[in-house]
Amino acid sequence: MSFNAAALGRLITGLRRALPEITGLQLTPTRQVVGKFYGSYIATAFQPWRRPTDRGVFAWEAYARSHSKSGADQSPGLLFADAVVDSDLVALDRLCRTVHALNYFARGESAQPLVLNVDTRLLHAVPEKHGEFFGKVLAMLDVAPQRIIIDINTTRVFDLSRLRQIIASYRRNGFAVAVSAESVIHARSVAHLLLPDLLVLDASGFNTDNLLQHAALLVRDGIRVGVKHIETSAHLDAALAAGVECVKGYLLDAPTSERRTIPSAQGSIECV
Repeated sequence: MSFNAAALGRLITGLRRALPEITGLQLTPTRQVVGKFYGSYIATAFQPWRRPTDRGVFAWEAYARSHSKSGADQSPGLLFADAVVDSDLVALDRLCRTVHALNYFARGESAQPLVLNVDTRLLHAVPEKHGEFFGKVLAMLDVAPQRIIIDINTTRVFDLSRLRQIIASYRRNGFAVAVSAESVIHARSVAHLLLPDLLVLDASGFNTDNLLQHAALLVRDGIRVGVKHIETSAHLDAALAAGVECVKGYLLDAPTSERRTIPSAQGSIECV
């Protein structure tokens, strides 16, 4: 699926009319979709998750990139931090996900799943029916929710019963769920209590031997494991030896706004 500028403009207009909760969608001359939130503009950058065995793309993860009207870069984290009212947080999250989905699925880059992060505070700001609204957005794009992986950082969520309910809601709405964990004990706990579709480990929190040991144990338990923040060849080698499903990090790729991946004998070439 790929839309030209006119068709993409009509799609954005249709989204505005059908889902008035989403405000601020705009189309740039380069066919990038951005979202306006108060005085900031939100764009998308993508970073691939790769299979460690052949470096092929497993999925693409979307990140918010924000800038002011003058063009000065802003921290997306601060943008979310400024949304102190629940209604603003929900509106910002919905805008970001819609911008990312449009920039991904409406522009031809849809062979692999799209990974979207959920702000931890949103899990509490939305009392129920997690994933229902975004499912309406995807329906308008004619995209099955099974092509989305919702990544939840569980390090700040202490009510596991509540978290199980939230994950069940996302799954009822057709989404796959990944959970991120940043310690060995935490990883094993959430792996067995939450049974995620993908458990994400942070390589920056492990030395090489520990990463190999604990990732391999999780894989042997039948858990699908991804490792993020791969910044050294030693961490990449450890992830490969452990048999993890996918890896991501600056050693392999930096986030970019637009690219096509061309396989090669050595891995891949990123065409920006």
